[in-house]
Amino acid sequence: MMKSPLFRGVAAIVVLLVVAVVAYAAYWLLTAGRLQAGLEKWAAARRAQGYELAWQREAVEGFPLAFRVVLADASIARGNSYRIAVPEIYGVASPWDLSRWRIAAPGGGSGTVQGVDATITAQSLTGAVVLGADASDLAVSILRLAGAGATAGELTARVTLPRIAPRGHRDLGLAVSAQLFHLTLPRPVTALGDTIENFAVDFRVMGGLPPGDWRQALAAWRDDGGTVELTQSDLQWGALRLEANGTLALDGDMQPIAALRASIVDHAALLDAAVAAGMLPARNAVLVKLVLDLIASRGADGETRLTAPLTVQDGKLAIGRAEIGRVPRIE
Repeated sequence: MMKSPLFRGVAAIVVLLVVAVVAYAAYWLLTAGRLQAGLEKWAAARRAQGYELAWQREAVEGFPLAFRVVLADASIARGNSYRIAVPEIYGVASPWDLSRWRIAAPGGGSGTVQGVDATITAQSLTGAVVLGADASDLAVSILRLAGAGATAGELTARVTLPRIAPRGHRDLGLAVSAQLFHLTLPRPVTALGDTIENFAVDFRVMGGLPPGDWRQALAAWRDDGGTVELTQSDLQWGALRLEANGTLALDGDMQPIAALRASIVDHAALLDAAVAAGMLPARNAVLVKLVLDLIASRGADGETRLTAPLTVQDGKLAIGRAEIGRVPRIE
């Protein structure tokens, strides 16, 4: 019996579809295996650098329309420096573009940081990762942060990591742009209140941070000439508004040093807060205020703005040539 051309055409299309489905399924399974192996390889490389990585379960899901890499009861730590744990975190990518991943930890997470005697918790995390030829970008949004009696509505951040590790202090280690919204402190600060409405910062860490203990790693980074280039920072805390940019580093005693250019609205509130915190003796505050009042000027917007160098050195904070007080020592 002769088969019509239409029948042969339909049969050919069906065969092609079956071959395409089988080929795609094979591609998906092969790629899923490679993703899982790549995850293990990445984890091994990080462990060799001094990180502690662990999870109870891993899986690659999402067939046929996506790749969904899931880690359950996952944690990352670096010595005593910090530890972060999440009940579940996953990344989702299109089968056609594995350089872009959406990530989420819908159950939130918790963590500890060296020097902070409290657990920090977060309600949820969402973000995206873009793997580029020269650098990788991580953008995250973390909701409802809490710890040590303080709470924050949201933290957004973007981190850029070069694919090639820095060889010296002139090479970029990482770039960060972050913004913290509505931070409520456990206790109000005199003249400023208990709520920081907004804090935004953009900075570049120059030089690489070697693996190991946090203090030892920072000391090695400092000794190699590592610095932080603060390209922009903005703080709105009550009546105080502060903008600054410049360079930060660590001195031989592992204390911060800074050479910044600052613009301050309501420097009187800043002085009152320094007196209340014990940084500036009350007997000196009147003279310092008189000096800063002479530097400040009223702008077109009617606000009095102080623009001057802001420095931190030998544990002392100064605006222009006026010493504001001593900076609390960081252990």
